[in-house]
Amino acid sequence: MTLLVATPLIMLPGGLYRFVLPKLAILLLVLCLGLLAPATSRLGRPAVLILAAIVGTYVIAALSSEDLLAALVGRWPRYEGLPVLLLYVGLLVVGARVLGGSSAAKSRQYVVHGLCFSMLILAPIAVAEAAGLRPLGGADDIRPGATLGNATDLGLAGLIACLLLLPTALWSKNKLAQIGAAAAGVVTVTSGSRACILIVVICGILLFGFKAFQLFKSGRPVHAIAAFAGFVGVAAVLSWSIPSVAERLFSMETVTGRVYLWEASLQALSGNAFLGLGAGQFVDALPSHLSDAFAKNVGTEFPADSPHLVLLQLVSAGGLFFLLSVAAAVCTVIVIGVRRIRTAPLNEHKLFLIGALVAMCGYGFALMTHFTSPGTTALVCVLAGAILGNAPVLEGPAKSRRDKALDVARLSAFGLALVGAIVAGVAASAEIPMKSGTDLAAGGDIPKATKEFEQARALRPWDQDIDLLAAQAFAVRAVTGDTTAAAAATTWARAAVERNPSSMEALTALAIGQLGTGDVQAARKTLDTQIERSPWTSEPHLLRGLAKASGQDMEGAIADIERAAALTPKPERALNILSELYVVSGQPEKATEVEERLALVR
Repeated sequence: MTLLVATPLIMLPGGLYRFVLPKLAILLLVLCLGLLAPATSRLGRPAVLILAAIVGTYVIAALSSEDLLAALVGRWPRYEGLPVLLLYVGLLVVGARVLGGSSAAKSRQYVVHGLCFSMLILAPIAVAEAAGLRPLGGADDIRPGATLGNATDLGLAGLIACLLLLPTALWSKNKLAQIGAAAAGVVTVTSGSRACILIVVICGILLFGFKAFQLFKSGRPVHAIAAFAGFVGVAAVLSWSIPSVAERLFSMETVTGRVYLWEASLQALSGNAFLGLGAGQFVDALPSHLSDAFAKNVGTEFPADSPHLVLLQLVSAGGLFFLLSVAAAVCTVIVIGVRRIRTAPLNEHKLFLIGALVAMCGYGFALMTHFTSPGTTALVCVLAGAILGNAPVLEGPAKSRRDKALDVARLSAFGLALVGAIVAGVAASAEIPMKSGTDLAAGGDIPKATKEFEQARALRPWDQDIDLLAAQAFAVRAVTGDTTAAAAATTWARAAVERNPSSMEALTALAIGQLGTGDVQAARKTLDTQIERSPWTSEPHLLRGLAKASGQDMEGAIADIERAAALTPKPERALNILSELYVVSGQPEKATEVEERLALVR
């Protein structure tokens, strides 16, 4: 339980992406220990069959995908392939074993208190980041996410903890739960996630409203009004007093972007809904289904690796049957949770069940604009298991052959989880040479950077994105005119394309490397391939325009740069280049027009 509640705080200092693989290693250790812990309850047969259906439908979809390895092991940065899916299922089983049933009161109390301490650690970091500070590092122009690495994931961690702790905080005298719920609320608000803030406010109003109703009926109207008005007032003051949060609350930019992304996602899945695309393949399939409106309003500089809608995410990863299996599991948890809450007396178990069910439902609603991640999904799986776990644990002569077979399966799962923890730990260590290689590439020390990336690839040979990330790091240096970096970008990008021919990002890095080494014809061929696959992506048009300009095809270069400027919400770079091309081609009046357009968008 200590490892479980500490997972949101786990990160790897000095790593390139410090937040996922270290958490996975710890969560696999949680699974190992949970499978060995004495059981207080177990899952019923219907729940076991549904979980088997989830895994089975996912495996069938993975076997039919275009990239079997990616579908099985997942892709950077969240690696949500089959091992992580099995981890989620295993943690649900652990939740039933350790937190289910009336005799698990001590374990449930430990989770509640542990989450309080986790939120008390996260809250000051989240407040500092909302104020513009960067205690854990990161650029000033991005929304940080504390130890979760993503601002919405940070909000989700706060949401889960706050909704789990609120019933205990309101209907018991547990002061630590009250402080923890308040800290979790601060984490949620300072994350700036509108969906998380809205859900916490709505659920808080319902819980505080019910508590106020009880106080009013018991003859304490002043206490009732104070409790309800206090919650609403504190939520409003927190939301509006932090400039970065208040600004996002009234911004419609990402809301509009989500709508365009969902439209493109539906197009990408329209011919693959039955079995899906396979885990990690959405990012490569999406560019072929974009539109001019998407490119102009959302931009294609940072390709989305998820539809940001859990229903579409599930269809993409495993198809319709996978979605239906997960939906059946969610419905089962809700039905059983409501039934047990209604029949249980008001005690710590009932309060925990209420909090767990509300937290799970709140998390599900928040995923209507976001995606799953090990840092948040794991705890929800444990809570779902705690709701489902109620079947008695048989011992002695009453133990059937089926139960003994389940013990064999449990010990086998323990062995696999232990191996997985070791693999995840080694894989996480590769983030350190990845970060070192990226920094060395940015500084121009290409030989040392290459050695660092090769070390990372040796530690994580199954990860096809090592080649891609290295190629992108060298490409960033190559655009400054460093021919050695361009040659390295070409080498690593070719390896990335060989492992994943459909990767638009790998093709972009390859084209930059080819241009940097003077192989203009090869670069144009690479860019032609990209544009044929996705004529809505801005960067290939920009690069092809530069390639044509180097070959003195000014008319073609101008046409491509104009197209690049039309396919991005931030056309300043393309317009600057376009202005220079008009000057070089002897069209000063056109250059003046472009400068006027540039002044309007700055």
